Amino acid sequence: MPFELHADTPPDGAPKPFSDAQWPAIAHRLRVLAQQVGVPIEPPRRNVNSRLALETGELVRARAGDESSAAFHHAVSRAFFVDGADIADLLVIANLAAPFGIGEEEVRAAWASHAYGRAIDESMLAARAAGVSGVPAFGWPGSRAISGMMEPQRIVAVLQGTTG
Repeated sequence: MPFELHADTPPDGAPKPFSDAQWPAIAHRLRVLAQQVGVPIEPPRRNVNSRLALETGELVRARAGDESSAAFHHAVSRAFFVDGADIADLLVIANLAAPFGIGEEEVRAAWASHAYGRAIDESMLAARAAGVSGVPAFGWPGSRAISGMMEPQRIVAVLQGTTG
């Protein structure tokens, strides 16, 4: 489900809240965790505003279904976390939506009207109510969500109920 981690990030992005001295260790930890689960990553040094990408994901969902929305989300994540793309750029997002039959003008119109903004807002409310505070997040009925990158062993332990 869509979750806007840094909703207050301005359109042109913002530096991560880590000093130059802290960043190498943080980036290394993220690379190690990603490698453990087989996910490529080049940790971005800046936060970006992901609202355009999230609203476009809902446009993809409305036009092409849940599987296509998930595939779009994967493409956006890879573009940002691996390729260093600016996912706040309308042309970047339009190019990622094109394989799902959605043209640049459709993305532009949906963004201008925020036709899918309410879906994002509702998803954010539901996520926060479930305890989501970061990404990735895992949740299941009757339990609070767990959030953030973590070692695979910890995810398995949480799923098995052996740790919280």
